[in-house]
Order: sequence, then structure tokens, then C-alpha cells
Amino acid sequence: MAPKLKEQLATLIEDDYEYTRPRRGQVYEADILSITESDVIVDLGAKRDGIVPPKDLGFLDDEYRDSLEVGDSVPVVVLRTWGNHDELVVSLNKGLEQEDWLRAQDLFESKEVFEAEVTDFNRGGVLVSFGRLQGFVPNSHLTSIPRGLRGDRLNEAKAQLVGQTLSLVVIEANQRGRRLILSERAAERHQRQQLLAELTEGEVRTGVVQNLVDFGAFVDLGGADGLIHISELDWTHVDHPSEVLSVGDEVEVYVLNVDRVRERIALSRKRLLPDPWQRVTADLHEGEVVEGTVTGVLEFGAFVDLGEGVEGLIHTSETPEGKASLLNLESGSPIRVRVLEIDEGQRQIALRLQDIGKFK
Repeated sequence: MAPKLKEQLATLIEDDYEYTRPRRGQVYEADILSITESDVIVDLGAKRDGIVPPKDLGFLDDEYRDSLEVGDSVPVVVLRTWGNHDELVVSLNKGLEQEDWLRAQDLFESKEVFEAEVTDFNRGGVLVSFGRLQGFVPNSHLTSIPRGLRGDRLNEAKAQLVGQTLSLVVIEANQRGRRLILSERAAERHQRQQLLAELTEGEVRTGVVQNLVDFGAFVDLGGADGLIHISELDWTHVDHPSEVLSVGDEVEVYVLNVDRVRERIALSRKRLLPDPWQRVTADLHEGEVVEGTVTGVLEFGAFVDLGEGVEGLIHTSETPEGKASLLNLESGSPIRVRVLEIDEGQRQIALRLQDIGKFK
């Protein structure tokens, strides 16, 4: 036998020896060779082509099936190692499912937050779409519904979630048991920790007002709430946060402080607003008499608005009759005062009550 023929025969024998017969359940990345109305033929890189039967194609949504073209690379799972014309019977649907399981496993390991749409609910929780798989979010891992709901009220709350998108993390991906368990609560915790790690003091962020309370406004920064204390809402005096904000408002905030231990974020709205101090004090001079409005009366004195929310203090020692003079003052009353001192560093203005007679 000629040397060249011997070499070719040895190569053929070696190829046969190294060839591994496809096994049921194996996953291949295959190239589409042909597409007909009834089936799809794919090249698995084996010695036999694979055929995706009509029944399997029926499991695919129309949009995906119509998008398939010859030459596309698709995942398939071997169903049978025998078939007509010595072809392998493979499943494109199960191949796509396998991709989804691999993605679920990656998300489980990375704890990455992703979004999924709620498709249905049952007694134990809600079902969400995860590619060609169905994920499950138990009741205890839902934060989009109020705590403490039971019976019909709980089911009504879950029914309202159908069609909505939730932020989730994978907490169990068991392909053998076909269990894909997700958590909205863990996603929120992860987002909060991530945001706390990223935030820096002095940073400007945009958030959404979630709640208004007597002492301030809570703002969602995208995973964690920060608090704008009532004193940081505006340069002017604010009696209640509802005077300047409403739930659902989008607001720009300045990050004052990030307490990563107690997981608290202090924010300011007024730091991003024009500061009226410079404008008002530029027109004030020590010794001059000006008009203002009483904003508050305390035991040690009275606060007076000199314009645009800039306040000065009349100490009791600067009134004709001490504390007795304060009894004649009421919040909202107009008043004439003398400017005693403007402390730029402390941002304080000392005043003297000028005309007590008009309040008697």
C-alpha cells in the first residue's frame, strides 16, 4: 500500500476511534442546515445531522420560530440517537431551556439583580417569566405587597402584580428538581448594600419621594431610601414636608452623610437650591432698621424672617422689657428691628426689637 494511502487510512481510523457517539440528553451548539414547514435540520458537528421534529417546534413561540434562518447557531438537546435516514432527533426547545438554566445558575452565583414579569399567582406566591422557564417568588420574599395581608386580601394584592415587573435575585436554581426560586426581598437588600457602598458624601443624585412624615421626606435613590430632614428641604421655613414635596415627585438631592453601619442616608434638597443668605445679607448693614416677619417665639427670644427665609434672632436681652416683650409677639406679625451684627461664618444675624409700641 502506498505511504500516502496508509496515512489517509490511519487518519480515518483515528477519527473513528476519537468519534464519540452522541448520547441522549447531551447539549450541542448546532448550526441550522435547512428549515421546512415541518422540521429543522441542524449540524451538530457529529457524523449525523440532527432533526428538530414538528412537535418540538410547536413548543416555540411564533416570533422566535419565524426569526430562525439557515446558518444560525442554536442550542439543542439530543432526544434519540436514531431516526429516519439515520438522523439524530434533537430538541431546540429543551436546548433553549438549558440556556435559561445556565443563566439562572450564573445569576444564583453572582447574586445579580434582574427584572422579570409576573405572569400568575397561587396560594404560595407569584409566578414570573424567566426565558422559557417559570420562576417562583414565595409570599415571604415579596416586598411589593404590604405585610400582614391574609386570605382574599393577599390574593387581591398578588393579582394586581400580574403584568408588573419585579426586581429579583435567584436564591435557588435546581435544574434536576426544576425549582427556580426567586426573591424580591433579597434583591432589595442587595441593591441597598450596593448603593450604600457606592454613595459618597457631596454626591448629587435623583430619587423619587416615597413617603412624607412630620420630620422629613424619604426618597428612593434606586434601591435604598434616604431621608431629607425637614430642616434640609428648603432655605425658607417649612412646617411640613407636604408644603414643598408630594409622594411620587422626582427630586434632585445632595448626599450629606452615608452611615454604612446603621444603613442610613442623610440627604438635602436645599443645598441644591439658590442660597438666599448672600442676596439678603448683601443689602443689610449693621445699625440699620429694617422690617421683617416674626416666625417663632421662644423663651430666649424671637426669630424674624428678613426675607427669602433668612432669619435673625432678637434675644430677650435686646427687648425693652425682656421676656415680657415677647408676650406681645406672634408668628406672622410684621415687625421693625435694628441689625446689630451679621456673622457670616456662623450665618447668624443678631437683632434688636425697635418699636415695641406698635404691638401694644
